[in-house]
Parts: sequence; structure tokens; C-alpha cells
Amino acid sequence: MKQLAFIWDMDGTLVDSYPAIVPAAGETLALFGVDLEPEAIHREVIASSVGALLERIARERGLDAAAVKADFALRNDSRIGDIRPMPHARDCLEALRQTGHQSFVYTHRGASCEAILRKNGLEDYFTEIVTALSGFPRKPEPDAILYLMEKYGLERDACFYVGDRSLDIEAAERAGIGSILLLDPQSPGKATGRETYLVRNLGEIPVIVESEE
Repeated sequence: MKQLAFIWDMDGTLVDSYPAIVPAAGETLALFGVDLEPEAIHREVIASSVGALLERIARERGLDAAAVKADFALRNDSRIGDIRPMPHARDCLEALRQTGHQSFVYTHRGASCEAILRKNGLEDYFTEIVTALSGFPRKPEPDAILYLMEKYGLERDACFYVGDRSLDIEAAERAGIGSILLLDPQSPGKATGRETYLVRNLGEIPVIVESEE
């Protein structure tokens, strides 16, 4: 049996964190005098990242980007109770573990990452969790993915990055590995045409595993 490795994005992939991220970003922007509809925030976060959104608005409005992002981080971390696992996440991870495949996390989220995974019963499925605190350049730079590949001897043709944004697909491309784009029916995201696999829910991933084996 071919042993595969899955490196997972977290927000919007393993856990549905947009019910926390979107209102937190909206409250931060309102504090700094910017009114942006939740749908517009969600679209831009999916298209790039919440950090890119806050940096863009800070630049356009002449705001202190560090202060804006710090306020958002506090609001976002206070809402971790609103975050739930994505449908089929736990069953998918358990199926991968039972068949001997490895899972890792690489996320832009910082200190709250492990608390969120632990609260949702997902923490024990991962060999290693790489967060913003690890100090790697942000996606789409592939440094964190390459670090995991080298440390654990992961083969390029047996490794996939799983995410919900085009940013994740680009990071996988730069690392030279496969990619799985989760395009939830409720997501404003779009297929890139460059992902190795496109899934509508995480329950489809075990089927991909069977085809790869």
C-alpha cells in the first residue's frame, strides 16, 4: 500500500472558522472607521487572506497596519468557541490514520491553533503542527511544506496539501506536490484549474486515497 502524507490548512479546511473570522474582521474595521459587508470580507479572505485584507485597507486609509491586525487578532481569538470542525473532518482524519497515512498541519494561525484543534477533538491526528509562530514565510511561499517534507522524508509524488483557497494551491505548486482544493458549496471561492483534486467535502478524500493507492 502506498503511504501518503497530507499537509492540512486549518481555517476553512479542517475547521469552519469563518463564523469567527468574518465578524472579528468586521468589528476591527468598524473600529477604524471602515464599513465593509460580511459577504465582501468573506470573499476577500477566501481570495487572499484576512491579513492581506487588513493590510490593504490600512494602506488605503493611512492606518497603522500593525495596530489593525493586533486588534483583529484579539477579537478573533476571543471567538474560538464559535469554531466547529468542517463536515466529515474527524471521520476523514480517522480513516487516513487507520490506513497508515500521515497528516500534518501548516496554518497561518498562531497561538490559538492547537487550542482550536484540541477543543474540536482533532489535535491527536497530526504528526506535527506548524503555525505562524514557527517563523516560516507565509503562503504561497513553500518553506514550511518543504521543511515537513525534509524532516519526515515525504516523497513529492505521495504528498498533498489540502486547503480551501487558491493561495493553498499555489503553495503546493511551489513545493512540487499535489493539492486538494476543498470548495464547500457555501464558499465564495472558485476552482483554480490547477488543483490535483477538487472536493466538495472532506468525506471525498478517502476515495482519492483509494485511487492513489
